Amino acid sequence: MAISAKVVPISNVVAGIKAESSFGVGIDVTGDEGTAFRQLPIVQVSKPTFNVTRESRLLSGRGLVKNSNDTILNLRGGTVTMPFDMIATPKLLSQHLALVCQEHSESGSTIHTHEIGGQGALLSSLGGSKTNNIPHTVNLAYEVAGADSGEGIKVTGVVCSDLSLSLDYGTNGGFMTMSGNYFSGFSNPVSTGSCLEQSFSTGSWTAPETTGYYNIGNISTKTLTCDDGATQDLILKSLNINIANGVNRVGFNSNGDAESYSIPEYVVTGDLTIKMDDNFAYEGARNVIQDFLDGDTLPLAINIGDGTLSSVGEANMQMNIQYTGDPGQDVSESGIFHTLPFECVSTGASDNNEAFEIQIFNGESQSAW
Repeated sequence: MAISAKVVPISNVVAGIKAESSFGVGIDVTGDEGTAFRQLPIVQVSKPTFNVTRESRLLSGRGLVKNSNDTILNLRGGTVTMPFDMIATPKLLSQHLALVCQEHSESGSTIHTHEIGGQGALLSSLGGSKTNNIPHTVNLAYEVAGADSGEGIKVTGVVCSDLSLSLDYGTNGGFMTMSGNYFSGFSNPVSTGSCLEQSFSTGSWTAPETTGYYNIGNISTKTLTCDDGATQDLILKSLNINIANGVNRVGFNSNGDAESYSIPEYVVTGDLTIKMDDNFAYEGARNVIQDFLDGDTLPLAINIGDGTLSSVGEANMQMNIQYTGDPGQDVSESGIFHTLPFECVSTGASDNNEAFEIQIFNGESQSAW
């Protein structure tokens, strides 16, 4: 057989997600159904990694070299993971927040709210039936476009084990980026679920939004309490938030896939870099170091847009934070900035007591995604 002259560039690889009707179910074997995968705006897509058990042993009596028959490979009980990194768009942002915090509600026309702590209805386990798209799991598609028959891989029962949101003047033009890792406990591919040698049709993909991006330059409200004083306006250089849930697979069905997932703890950490000025320094009522040493819990508010949540691309965030380390200095020609590492903590069971809350306007119900 002659060699092939074909070269497949990495830019041909695409990935997408779509919500599952029930936990871990492959919606369609061929990918050609009414609800298409929403393409992820990733620059360079990584292949899903199958974390399964392989044991290669040199048994007694075999001499000095392992025998091929003595290798054990077990696809049951494994996991599938895949990293991602992309600029946030409204639908994908809300969907990934649901995938990591398993909490979501809608109001108005339409505001999507995700709350961790406070009055947020957090789940400690996933599986079974869904109500209002929660628990939230998705089919994940990985396709090499332009290859024979649009070949690729489909993984079911996918959630996010962690999600990072970043706003930084010096990165991607100040647009919000989101990164993290997908996780699945469905590691044994079968035709009705996760599927290798998958063929995707040309109608399997919906392009991500091209409007409504979140930019640090569109922030209208950015306030933080300092040293038991009043709420102060800040000048923000960067904000990073990481949400992790510690997800684990539980049990084995007849195919060896997970029967449910457990979530032991939702952990929200991050850091913000703000300008040292008349509101945030080292004197009384503006002493950021004193806040760290006192273990104070401080409300932080960031509104992207005018705060009304009436247009695509608007998002309101509020957090209750405690500094986790001595505030550092970020020094440049723009002046001295404080870098404040923090974790988010719940302060009660009511509204505004959330460790972390984000509200996003989209104008469409998540059930349509």
